[in-house]
Amino acid sequence: MQLVDELSMIYTTCIMCYATFSYAKPRQFNILLAIGLVALAAFITAYYHYLQDPVFHQNAYAILTATVLIRCMFVMELNLRPSFRMNQKELELHAKSPMTPEDKAAAMAQDRRNLDILHTMWWMIVYGISIFLGGFAIWSVDNVYCSTLRMWRRDIGLPWGILLEGHGWW
Repeated sequence: MQLVDELSMIYTTCIMCYATFSYAKPRQFNILLAIGLVALAAFITAYYHYLQDPVFHQNAYAILTATVLIRCMFVMELNLRPSFRMNQKELELHAKSPMTPEDKAAAMAQDRRNLDILHTMWWMIVYGISIFLGGFAIWSVDNVYCSTLRMWRRDIGLPWGILLEGHGWW
């Protein structure tokens, strides 16, 4: 049963990986990406079933999660940070006409807005990573001290014993 619980984490992260890497890509790329991720998930499932080693699952999950996180940060920066978008001269060449003062003011307002959004998104990332790592730490402690925590839960009883249920918090 534990195998099924852990593999659902891999499958969900593969879906997030597909969503992250397939956005605004050609259909053929998306099909190949989907086939590759299904093959990766099948390989992880088969190999994990063969090994029965939770460390393999933890490493596979960590690599997939880090890949999704890094890709999301890259896309966020590339699409929102003004220094990565076209500068004024490139915009003027692209439009084939000089920018009016109103257009410049609108572009500067959008740059300020995008920087505010970036700032908020980075704080959301910090908050999300902190919660994720906190849950992972609780889960790891629960794995190491499972028998001791189970004994304490029985001694304390309900409802307070639930607080020592590390797998539940993860």
